[in-house]
Amino acid sequence: MGYPYKKMTEEDFAYIRQITSEDRVYTGDAINEDYYSDEMPEYGVYPPELMVEAINTEEVSKIMAYAYEQNIPVVCRGAGTGLAGGAICKYGGIMLNIMRMNKIYPIDHKNLTVTAQPGALLCEIQEAAKSEGLFYPPDPGEKMASIGGNVVTNAGGMKAVRYGLTKDFVL
Repeated sequence: MGYPYKKMTEEDFAYIRQITSEDRVYTGDAINEDYYSDEMPEYGVYPPELMVEAINTEEVSKIMAYAYEQNIPVVCRGAGTGLAGGAICKYGGIMLNIMRMNKIYPIDHKNLTVTAQPGALLCEIQEAAKSEGLFYPPDPGEKMASIGGNVVTNAGGMKAVRYGLTKDFVL
């Protein structure tokens, strides 16, 4: 069986730089090795061909559309604290780092909700709720995890037995 995805070219790198920003796109040795794996070394060490730090949904949309058209694999990465191998670039391609997308919007007291971008940290979400007299129950062991990672892995923690998992608190 051959390589299932396109290997990236200089033209691909240039396109991603053009739709984002030169200072947020990394290739080759400029990609820090911390981005090659997550917290479970059993899943292996796989460098992406390109890492880009997205700052808004428009960039994410353009990157994803281009990757789809070109058959380039994309792995979205938050804080990298996962234990499921979800942030591993097994087939190279693009690592889409969303940690700059970390805004937490004002608490909606009427609906008892908090809206946050995927790079916001769990500890920041919990603190935002607490500062408004509210409680965000999901409490996995890693407080420095991104909320996006908590959502995609349905994190729970010790309080899950009483309050439920992350999926029970996402609209």
